[in-house]
Amino acid sequence: MYQKAHEDSSSLDSDDEVDGNAACSRPKRNLEWCGVDTEVRNDFKQTKITWPPPSPSAAGTDTWRHLRPVSPNIPLHGNKMQLFSKTNYNLAVYADGSVRGTRDDNDLHSLLEVITAGIPGHVRIQGILTKLFVAMDGRGRLYGEPNMSEEGTVFIESFQGSYNTYLSRKFSHLGWYLGIKKSGKFKKGSKTTYRQKAVLFLPRRSKFAFENAYNM
Repeated sequence: MYQKAHEDSSSLDSDDEVDGNAACSRPKRNLEWCGVDTEVRNDFKQTKITWPPPSPSAAGTDTWRHLRPVSPNIPLHGNKMQLFSKTNYNLAVYADGSVRGTRDDNDLHSLLEVITAGIPGHVRIQGILTKLFVAMDGRGRLYGEPNMSEEGTVFIESFQGSYNTYLSRKFSHLGWYLGIKKSGKFKKGSKTTYRQKAVLFLPRRSKFAFENAYNM
């Protein structure tokens, strides 16, 4: 019986060997049926990723080298900006001394420079075109002041979310803010509070507008 079992085992091993040889002689099955493309995967393994990428131009100019690095929280134009009121007007300073809002984003009178007044958070707002400073008089009215030493030209800058507010330092005890009404006219300081839309300003910087201003 042992010999018969051994013969059966030998016979089974022999059959397996024959089947294995037959399997080796058969061409490999296409494995695409199981969602695997061996040729594509082999090509993918041989792909080399290099940096910087080769230039597409024949001249060999690597345009990636001329990209400007991004510095978060550092404005591109420093203290030069437009102050866009939440009432949808840009604060503007005109040559006749008037201060009011304008909806023309290309109005050069709306290009401003915010200058420090020597104390952190205390600033002066100057029109780049007219060189006049935004100031507040004793009646809470805004006007363009040529003399930067005038106390009414200093405002205390603070932040409310994405917006800035500008409290007159001279009249801070009265709570008078710089503001633009829905009509585009300035709002008297005596009529303002820090919760109003009129006193909220969003700093906006426009490279195109500043280039035009400096080329004049």
